[in-house]
Order: sequence, then structure tokens, then C-alpha cells
Amino acid sequence: MKSTVRSLVLGGLVAGGLLASTTPVFARDYWHWSREYNRWDHRADLRSDYHDLEEAKRQLERDRSHHASRHTLTDDEARIRDIEHDIHDDRRALK
Repeated sequence: MKSTVRSLVLGGLVAGGLLASTTPVFARDYWHWSREYNRWDHRADLRSDYHDLEEAKRQLERDRSHHASRHTLTDDEARIRDIEHDIHDDRRALK
């Protein structure tokens, strides 16, 4: 019983230490203070959209080089357009 409690306490301390060490990195990367709106803004959405856009473009080029069907190419192009619309909407919301 004593070793079980000791293991739980030690595990909790290790988990807490790991969580505490990652929190400042998370906060710095995804949140910033907007002086214009006097509030915290979340900017991970826009960054994620750009990442998704690059991935979708790579997928389209891969499908083209592997001679995918027209339907697949049309779906890839539609996905790119949707992501571009999301980026445009996110930028408009930040203004």
C-alpha cells in the first residue's frame, strides 16, 4: 500500500512537471495580445489553415504526377479552394 501511494505521488509530480514545462511554449505559439481589440486572440486557426493549404497542394501535385482520376483531382482542387476561403474569412475576422 505504501509503495502504491508513493508511486502515485511520484507519477503526479512527474506529470505536473512535464505539463508545466510545456505550457509556456503553447501559450507563446498560439495566443497573442491584440492591442486593437484589447483582448487575447487565438492565431492557431490561421496557422493551421496555411499548413493544411500546403498539404493540400502537395496532395494535388502528387495525384497529378500519379495520373489520378479527374474526380480525385477535382476533389483536391475543391479542398484547396475551401481552405483558401477559410484563410480569407479568418483574415477578415482579424481586421
